[in-house]
Amino acid sequence: MASQGPLSPATVVNDTGIGTVGWLNPGNATASDDSRATATLTAANAQSNYLKATDFGFTIPSGATIDGIVVEWERLRTGARDCLDNAIRIVKTDVIGLTDKSAAGNWPTTEAYQSYGGIADLWGETWTDTDINATIFGAALSAKATALGNSTANIDHVRITVYYTVVTLNMDVWEVEH
Repeated sequence: MASQGPLSPATVVNDTGIGTVGWLNPGNATASDDSRATATLTAANAQSNYLKATDFGFTIPSGATIDGIVVEWERLRTGARDCLDNAIRIVKTDVIGLTDKSAAGNWPTTEAYQSYGGIADLWGETWTDTDINATIFGAALSAKATALGNSTANIDHVRITVYYTVVTLNMDVWEVEH
């Protein structure tokens, strides 16, 4: 098994496919540089929009079998209230997938990466090298608050690693008698 990554996205945008709270400065999540995308959750049970990251620049070899995908979000919460995963999804052909990989528990108050998926996790999808190499492949995240009061979801960076197997043919040499 081989892997590529972790790679960073070229594009991160606010996607209104879920929630009501928009992400400010979504492009800040393209690099781990303490410049963050933020969504301030002030209402009880408030949900952010998706923070959607694409264009990771993968170059998986043609014909490779995709074995698994790991997405890592560098995140923290600020404010007095809880901030949790609302939806953690994969993006295939620019469509946010249905499989949710949300982790249990409150986001940390110190920035750290949280991993989702795994070396043998396909996120409920069937993949080709072309799907992964496309500029419209990526990941999406939505955060939520549980109680009234300010909590800000902060994303500094997102990165993806893809695990794959290259199919090699064993060709025996055959002699043909004339």
